[in-house]
Amino acid sequence: MAEYDLIIKALAERYIDQIAAFVRGADVAIEQIEDKDKEAVAVQRTSDVLVKVHENGYEYLMLVEFQTRPDRKMGKRLLEYTAIHHRRHEKPLYPVVINLTGGSRRDEQYIMECLDLTVVDFNYRQINLRDVAGQELLYRGPVGLLPLAPLMRQEEPPEAVLEKCFSRLQSEVETGGDRDLLYVALAGLSSLKFPKDLILKILEVSKLENLPLFDGIREEWEARGEARGEARGEARGKSEGQMEILLDLLETKFGKVPDELKEHLKSLKDQKQIKQATRKIISAETIEEYMAKLEH
Repeated sequence: MAEYDLIIKALAERYIDQIAAFVRGADVAIEQIEDKDKEAVAVQRTSDVLVKVHENGYEYLMLVEFQTRPDRKMGKRLLEYTAIHHRRHEKPLYPVVINLTGGSRRDEQYIMECLDLTVVDFNYRQINLRDVAGQELLYRGPVGLLPLAPLMRQEEPPEAVLEKCFSRLQSEVETGGDRDLLYVALAGLSSLKFPKDLILKILEVSKLENLPLFDGIREEWEARGEARGEARGEARGKSEGQMEILLDLLETKFGKVPDELKEHLKSLKDQKQIKQATRKIISAETIEEYMAKLEH
């Protein structure tokens, strides 16, 4: 999904050293690669990460492909990516797939045979976050990887995991831009596993709205609510789901919502009106400013 590709790309641009260290289980020196080869760029997905790594005197390229869920055809596709980059850069490659959801499958190999020949015997690394113990990362790991922590195997309930991630981002990330990105990434990636209501309850919506990425995430949540309504065959359910999101966002950002405002919002029946009212929360600094925007 496009919104998750954008999140991963943004995280990789700032924290590729932490991602590479997570893959290898040790600190490594990395060097960015600007690949202008049209064929290589055309075949890569937005979520791909290609970086030069120096590890114990050995230089190689690490190719990391993030997947929202395991893909049975990943081995064949990763082989294509690997071959193109190897031909382009003439260096050994370490191909890795990180599955954000799903687990237990560990193919890590693609074989093609023809008659008496094994034409291709391609091996790669596969990491299923659901199978990774995440307690160490949650409490002591690098903050750039915290958005991945909720997708890992945790000993604590979802509420405690999200609260710990949130508190660490508040206390350990000094730069506003980095903190905003990590808030959005935490909310977006957590939605692959946790209910949106839980995420909105614990995370500060005002922290999330500083990046355009959150627009795609919110629309995805709304789309899921609409899909559930359609599955029940209730057009009314769509509006109720959107209204629930609207009121959740208001209470999370501004606290207590005046009864007269609630009654006014609940009188909105058209889905387009509810969506417009939801989007006006982003630019409002106070509940009074939001009410004024509604009048216009």
